[in-house]
Amino acid sequence: MTNKIIKVGTFFSGIGSPEKALEKLKSEGYIDDYNLEFFSEIDKDAIKSYCAIHNINQELNVGNIVNIKGKDLPYCDLWIGGFPCQDISCAGKMKGFDITSSTRSSLGWEMIRLLGEVETKPKYVIFENVENITSKKFKETLNLFKRDLIDLGYTLYDKVLNAVDYGIPQTRKRYFLVAILDNNHNFKFPEPINNDMRSI
Repeated sequence: MTNKIIKVGTFFSGIGSPEKALEKLKSEGYIDDYNLEFFSEIDKDAIKSYCAIHNINQELNVGNIVNIKGKDLPYCDLWIGGFPCQDISCAGKMKGFDITSSTRSSLGWEMIRLLGEVETKPKYVIFENVENITSKKFKETLNLFKRDLIDLGYTLYDKVLNAVDYGIPQTRKRYFLVAILDNNHNFKFPEPINNDMRSI
């Protein structure tokens, strides 16, 4: 995705952490620039914070993901969605994210629905969630989730990464699933950074 302006759409956007990562990639010369085509958020305070942090208009917010129609979304090169973890996390009641469960965590399937509805699918999609999504309890559902992405034409790469391995002084493990619409693409997750960082 180098040497071009990357068109980006985010879901469950919060205050826009992935967008800050894209700013860092730009500042370090990995990408030329990015353009936010839309974001999807329902929390009023998060929306205000998001727009202030990224200096954009609230009109770019497409709102609640369950009400979005694929035909109404502009084309993006990249979609990013850290879907709700409350029903997957060990800190919650672990009701799961089965597509028929109607839990908050099951909203991740809405992104897959939209991938099937859009006229032109994004080439890259990044999903993020807690490490526990890879546990035995949720393995079957996760495999179904991944199978739907494969059926949509994506090649998948997934891994649990720990923030402390990448310069953040905190043990914070997160699951990342990268879907790429290119069978010939050879994606690799970044190697841990050698440092003396101590976690908290």
